[in-house]
Amino acid sequence: MADGERHAEAMATPWFPISYEANAALGEEMRAVPESELVEACRALRVPTLIVDGMADNRPRWAVDSLEAALPVVTRVRLPGAAHLPWLEAPDEFRVALLDFLRPG
Repeated sequence: MADGERHAEAMATPWFPISYEANAALGEEMRAVPESELVEACRALRVPTLIVDGMADNRPRWAVDSLEAALPVVTRVRLPGAAHLPWLEAPDEFRVALLDFLRPG
């Protein structure tokens, strides 16, 4: 079992098992929205946004790259040792990224 899957299972188990059917349905629903609409919605955001990118995540890099490109006020932090759950997989690095982002100035 991959690290991310192990963490997801541990978080879900006290309440419900992981629902792969729900995950597939949500993914299908998201694919029904035209990408151009999603990009426009991102471009309309005028709030500072932090992307903490676990470089070991198995999701495609182009997805994070395109999100970063679409957000007008964005900071992206890449964590080489983390995957999909960086707050669990690299908590110290995640904390630093978050606190740096939230620090005024």
